[in-house]
Amino acid sequence: MSVKFVSDIRVGGNAGLSLRDVRDLAKADPKAFMMRMAKLIDEKKISLSQFRDIRGLFTVLSDVQVPVEMDVMGMGTRAIMASAFPILTGNLVIAQINEAYNAVPTIGQELVTEIDDNKKVTTIASVSSLDKNVEEVKELEEYPEIGATEEKVEIRHKKNGRRLSISTEAIQENEIADIVGKVNALGEIASDWIEEQTLKRVTDHDGSASSAAEPYVYRPNGTGTALFSATANTPGTRAPSGTRITSNAFVDETDLEAARVRMTTMKNGRGKRISIPWSEMKILAPDAIVGKILKVLNSEYVPGVENEKSNFGPGGKWGMSPSRVVSSPKMDDLSASAWYFGAPQKQFKRKWKLRMEYLTLGTDTESYLRRGVAFQARIAWDVEIGATDYVYWIQCLSASTAPKDE
Repeated sequence: MSVKFVSDIRVGGNAGLSLRDVRDLAKADPKAFMMRMAKLIDEKKISLSQFRDIRGLFTVLSDVQVPVEMDVMGMGTRAIMASAFPILTGNLVIAQINEAYNAVPTIGQELVTEIDDNKKVTTIASVSSLDKNVEEVKELEEYPEIGATEEKVEIRHKKNGRRLSISTEAIQENEIADIVGKVNALGEIASDWIEEQTLKRVTDHDGSASSAAEPYVYRPNGTGTALFSATANTPGTRAPSGTRITSNAFVDETDLEAARVRMTTMKNGRGKRISIPWSEMKILAPDAIVGKILKVLNSEYVPGVENEKSNFGPGGKWGMSPSRVVSSPKMDDLSASAWYFGAPQKQFKRKWKLRMEYLTLGTDTESYLRRGVAFQARIAWDVEIGATDYVYWIQCLSASTAPKDE
């Protein structure tokens, strides 16, 4: 998923750039100048790292006032005057943050369905149909109306963010490399935190530990509940054999078969077995065992058995493309052996209460007067992951110890 940070200050527009005449252009028509700059930044024709003389930029733009619109929570927008330097620098910074954020390899987006909701606690009702078990409706008889029960699950929120400050001294000494490095760090840090949070939730790292604790990914009717269990009918009766397979370290295709068979025991709200399209099935694994998994999926025959075709290899009934193996070294920080199987995007929602928010402040602020801060940037996000069901995703352990307790 490509993510874009959104600034709360907008000047919009189109244009061109001449560093030699930058002050004259900005003074002549500040709004038009900023609109032209914004277009060049959006078209990737200029970037923060190209500005080798940020001290000169500060000198020529710091006293140029630009009319802009700022979002004010609960009040819409309001027009203000702001220095051209933080606006231009802010647009350059946001483009650099976007680039740094999206340059970090992530897998979380392949395991969740993204939703937006500005509430602190989102309630999602999982409606299960209750069949009347009527096999035929006779002529002139009324069609039976199906009932419905609602099991509600909660998805909460988790706010996080970072900021950086650039001092007037750093600008006077033209420390552009250091400034670019800090800006890149903002994007990389945000990406890392969101990825690690997502992986912890889809593996229910805390909630399914031996000593289960917050945060739980599964909250039926608001109650934190362990998602993975080897006990029958746990976490609910629609998982008659449980959602965890112990002593199922990934060694060969028999371990994948055990996971497949477990998925076939899962039931819907009517107590009937569910049928998940095979094309939606994925394997989530740590880097330590991904080689073994790919060996099975890429092998037409069962290793060590003469002329026996593999059901999971190319051409096999349950052949899986290696692209459906989702792996990251970050998984190894949670467990080097536990792996997961199922259709995660049917089960997990990644809720954004606040998408990436971006704010810049410049020399018009008290920080400039008190501490010589010429420019400040902040990014913030509010995201949490929740499970809306428990029958589409199973955990496989090498022994019987939960990952957090290894």
